[in-house]
Amino acid sequence: MTMDTPPFPGARKDPMLLIGMRSIELKEAGYFDLAPSQTVTYSAARPIHAMTLTEGDKLYRVFGGQNKAKAKGGFWAPEAPAKDETEGEWRSTNAVEPVWNAGTHVAELTVKKGCTLQTWFGEIESQPAMNDESEAIPGWWLVGGGPQYFCQSWTEAFGDAVTIKTLGNTPWSTAKEDTPAMPDTEVAIAAQIGDLDTRVEAFAHVATVLRLVDSLRAIASATQDTDEAAHMAAAANTVATSANTLLGNVDKDPQAVDLAIRSNLHLGRFIDIDPAQPNGHAAIGALDAVVRNAAAINHRLG
Repeated sequence: MTMDTPPFPGARKDPMLLIGMRSIELKEAGYFDLAPSQTVTYSAARPIHAMTLTEGDKLYRVFGGQNKAKAKGGFWAPEAPAKDETEGEWRSTNAVEPVWNAGTHVAELTVKKGCTLQTWFGEIESQPAMNDESEAIPGWWLVGGGPQYFCQSWTEAFGDAVTIKTLGNTPWSTAKEDTPAMPDTEVAIAAQIGDLDTRVEAFAHVATVLRLVDSLRAIASATQDTDEAAHMAAAANTVATSANTLLGNVDKDPQAVDLAIRSNLHLGRFIDIDPAQPNGHAAIGALDAVVRNAAAINHRLG
């Protein structure tokens, strides 16, 4: 691979990037609040709107990969991929990392008869491209710019209001749909929170990431839902790997550290935590803390 060969479809070298939303909570009368961990996944180039979908309205979600993105999730698109759309076009426009989503299948959401669905609608923010080891790749980005809806997919109201079905493969995939399975191993973390000098900004951020890892593993250990356990354990491993990468670069590659922290801004798009699960609220709090801290550091970095 040459320096100008994309590391995966959709990644672009040093593109013009979108300006991201600040880490703030958005409120609208009569709607659920949009948490900071969700707000920062949107671009500030266009307004974010609270929108109500009604009977018969449809949304679409690309998902796939063992222990990666599920058919049911928080983030959706207004259209399914076009018949001639490529994986690269989809990944670039939607800023979707291969490490989190294999992009093999399409799900369709339909609002049921007599029901409504609350959503927040806006434009997707840019995201550093990441490799399979959860390392941000210097100079390479997923530009974003596509439209996205966010729904509270874990709530009873969501389940009562919609039906979700799998439409089949994406235009670029012939893969079979994977069954979730617990990871074979647990990724060990290269440091404990008590070992970190949290006066150093990067180490303080790693400490918030390690708390998230612990929270995700707590859900995986306590839940009776085997699919949920597999997804939470796999997400914990991916986040732990990114923490190890950040730790390994603190003293030798400041740019890699900055990119790793910025990549944490989009964790809310890839980790769907059900607060009804044992330890769910603690995990959501840990995720929000990681994203808020990453947003504050990113703002200081300019």
